[in-house]
Amino acid sequence: MKARQSMICFSTIFVFVLMHIVLGRVNAQTQKLQLEALAKGAEMIVVGKVAKVHSEWNQEKTRIFTRVLVNIEEYVKGESADRTLVITHPGGEIGAVGELYTHTPTFSQGEEVLVFVKKDSKNNLIVAGGNEGKFKVTKNELTGEKIVQGALSLKNFTSRVKRIIEQQEIK
Repeated sequence: MKARQSMICFSTIFVFVLMHIVLGRVNAQTQKLQLEALAKGAEMIVVGKVAKVHSEWNQEKTRIFTRVLVNIEEYVKGESADRTLVITHPGGEIGAVGELYTHTPTFSQGEEVLVFVKKDSKNNLIVAGGNEGKFKVTKNELTGEKIVQGALSLKNFTSRVKRIIEQQEIK
């Protein structure tokens, strides 16, 4: 009886470890494909700090749009003499009226971000890939290093994105 319980326990642990390994590899591949698609679709990729978030009505007062002013610290892809850019996305709040869209990123004043950006049909800069094209940059409380997605250093993340861009340019 005890041997059977040990075997069941061992089998359960083995299956759990195996699933963890397989799912970890699948997740890493998915993230790589996601980054490749984002990098390919973006005209610019920037690291910066959100200076201002402002919502406004369209001319007909039927829709709300939000404009996000980002002070650029680094161009990862693309280049410009401009040290600021304005990202536009649908939705926002004006007084007691709010308009919300799924898959649309949200920004907060003072937030540090890495953003994949492209132009829409009206020549406005928008986030490529919706909310998947915006990454929050935070600081590791122990080391003070800037990190993305809660674990990867910003330096390593941007290096990874630059390698993807270089590989796409070679193809």
